[in-house]
Amino acid sequence: MSQEMRSALVLQGGGALGAYELGAARALFDEPNFAPGLIAGVSIGAITAALLSRPARGLTPLAALEEFWRKVAVPGVFFPPAFRSYASIFGNPSFFTPRFDYVTLASWTNIYDTAPLRSTLSELVDLDALSDRKATPGLLVSALDVEEGDVQYFYSRDDVLTLDHIIASGSLPPSFPMTKIEGRYYWDGGLFDNTPLGAVLQRLDPPPAAERLIYVVNLFPNKAPLPANLLEVNERVRNLQFANKTADDVKMLHRIDEVVDLVAAVDRLPDGAALKSNPAYLALKERNYVHAPKVIPITQPNQVGGFDASDFSPDTIEKRAREGYALTKQALEAYR
Repeated sequence: MSQEMRSALVLQGGGALGAYELGAARALFDEPNFAPGLIAGVSIGAITAALLSRPARGLTPLAALEEFWRKVAVPGVFFPPAFRSYASIFGNPSFFTPRFDYVTLASWTNIYDTAPLRSTLSELVDLDALSDRKATPGLLVSALDVEEGDVQYFYSRDDVLTLDHIIASGSLPPSFPMTKIEGRYYWDGGLFDNTPLGAVLQRLDPPPAAERLIYVVNLFPNKAPLPANLLEVNERVRNLQFANKTADDVKMLHRIDEVVDLVAAVDRLPDGAALKSNPAYLALKERNYVHAPKVIPITQPNQVGGFDASDFSPDTIEKRAREGYALTKQALEAYR
């Protein structure tokens, strides 16, 4: 494998909360050596990943992402200021529009049409690079097979990616329609796993050489106060559904670190040592376990409320971007 697959950026889904990822990207691209070999995302995170890894010709990754958020902002100028955060319920001209074919209402499986998103991404994503298996950095997105109930990871080195794969990753029901890819129908990958860290770990280069590093942007915090009423219970359940569930995977990886160290210690024993011919040692050595990468979490700390993920108002987008920038700077400083 190439040396470039030493670091990765993993981006959660969360609709309008993706503005935090805009701020995180601003901070990460401030870093002189930020050049991830792999960018992975789910839902809005998949859109962010596509824009950062395959920007249209003439655009830098950050410029493509900035332009996307400029386009999908919904000013709601005809709404009183207190209600402008709810304007997108009537649609987002560059993202989704409401359906009006009410004659077929009984057979609807979605409320909005995402054709505007396809148009927006067509302007901002290099479609030739998106389908190129050799393009760098690597791009990974996930979607849920509706019939199988199983998540599918689409990876640019293995699959010929199209906008269908990006849109499928964000096809959150019942708002958005299922997306058809090669005869299968897909919903939002976040319904199954909103943080595709495990899929990324499998695709990083193994040691030795440079330290492996993964930045993970979490839009839904794991921790929150106890709910005090039914509304808060509903919000807590929703947050837990989309929160990062990879903590146990990371713990397991660190337990494997101990196995790696043990194998290395046995390797250093003199030739002829009995342990070197022990079947248990030989089996472990054959598996070629490696040390876990360093994971830098960048986590939005506030529990997500009822309409937060649908608030595309310009002020809220920029507020979240500023917060995402600050959170990322703090996380990077703590890592140093």
